[in-house]
Amino acid sequence: MMPDLLRRWWFAPLLFALCVPAHALQGEAGAAGSTAAVASQSDPREVISDFLSGMKTYTRSEFLDSSQHQRALSTFGSSSQRKDAEKVALELYAVLNRTALIDIEEFPTAGDPDITAGRWVWAKSPPSDPDMEIELVFTKQGGGWAFVGGTLDKVASWYQVLKDQPPVGEFLDDLPFLDRKRWEFRNSLPQGMRDQAFILENWQWLGILFLVFFGVLAERVVTLIVSRLARRAAGRVSIDEETFGSFKRPFALLMVSAIFRWTLPLLGLEPEHHRILLFAAGFVLAVAGVWTAYRIVDVICAYLSSKASMTENTFDDMLVPLLERTLKILITIVGLVYVASLLSGDLYGIIAGLSIGSLAVGFAAKDSIENLFGTFTVLLDKPFALGDYVAVGSVEGSIEKVGFRSTRLRTGYNSLITVPNSRFINSDVDNYGARAYRRIKTTLGLTYDTPPTKLEAFCEGVRELIRRHPHTRKDSFHVYVHEFGPNSIDVMLQCHIVTTDRSTELQERERLYLD
Repeated sequence: MMPDLLRRWWFAPLLFALCVPAHALQGEAGAAGSTAAVASQSDPREVISDFLSGMKTYTRSEFLDSSQHQRALSTFGSSSQRKDAEKVALELYAVLNRTALIDIEEFPTAGDPDITAGRWVWAKSPPSDPDMEIELVFTKQGGGWAFVGGTLDKVASWYQVLKDQPPVGEFLDDLPFLDRKRWEFRNSLPQGMRDQAFILENWQWLGILFLVFFGVLAERVVTLIVSRLARRAAGRVSIDEETFGSFKRPFALLMVSAIFRWTLPLLGLEPEHHRILLFAAGFVLAVAGVWTAYRIVDVICAYLSSKASMTENTFDDMLVPLLERTLKILITIVGLVYVASLLSGDLYGIIAGLSIGSLAVGFAAKDSIENLFGTFTVLLDKPFALGDYVAVGSVEGSIEKVGFRSTRLRTGYNSLITVPNSRFINSDVDNYGARAYRRIKTTLGLTYDTPPTKLEAFCEGVRELIRRHPHTRKDSFHVYVHEFGPNSIDVMLQCHIVTTDRSTELQERERLYLD
């Protein structure tokens, strides 16, 4: 039911995300930045360089890159502790992009005589309003330089004047293709479409509705195409059409979420709104990707199972289910790591954390790891196959299922015993199912008044029965007078039934005895 709801309401998280506060997803980044109370930049050039490079990476990244955010906020010095520091950083970055293409060489470095007084000012007028002046004041704070607090207080008023203006031409040329086309499209719209209504502009709301409609339409088209391809492919391989076409819905959802993420820059949302929608689309993309990969694994394993059923070796029948579970576990881990990277932005840190965490888990789950190595032992050494009758220590039964942690045996009295796979490392495994012959060893008692000639004739007669029996081994059998028992002369009978089946062994043993 859950996959079906995702298919029908795939766009719901995207619309709902607009109502989620930006700090709900960016709290970690904001908290990291707010700790930078002392400026660490050595001169104004390093201040503006760190701010621009940090904000450029932060706003364009699909992840919440807390390290870049902290780098940008560190240029605020003691003002980085103000509650609206994140909002000010985003607005200042937007103001500078609408004012001029920043030339880093204009800003002085350490030792420049212009900054000996501990203060330096950069001023520019935006092309859209020549009478307006954007003034950045840098001051020395402690052992470094930072933006002065008074400059940050003016950012909100600058942003209100310039927010509807496009970036300057030099910066616009540096924008990605979709961003450039969005500004060209917006500038061609009438003023009524550019008016703001509940957070977004009117044309942006219409753009969201169009993307939703386009997504639903694309889903239908992709589902139809995949269904036809699955129908054709199912006729060429021994897989039913339902299994082959099981990934059409998740694949359609995957394509729609990918298209939405790719076209989202066309809406020109504010960075905080853009990042929330980008995260929502990324989450849906991750769910759809894992779901699609699951269904593809089902198709591949169904094909392998059909091939395995045609072979006499039962080992591949045991290997296919293990392969299916292994692939699905790996897919789930990749999906969880991707979602975590959307939240933190530190993909390498997550992988490193998993590596360190795996050590702790290893000590806590020692028995489980031993069972896992036992599974590898079963797969590599092949001590048995499905259906073999084995004895592991005091446990005997037919192999019914091999899993990651344990193996299930069906006993002779039809109970099911679960044996940890680590037992196959530390215990001897006696595989009765691997026998090509089943031995019969018994004693035939004759009365003491039986003369020697009849004893010889009896033994030869039993040997002839073995030679004529259709299921006995003819090159290895023994029938001899063996010893004198308490009440009889004992004749030893030892031969082999040519069969690997327990039921056939009992039937042929009975037939020989009756003969």
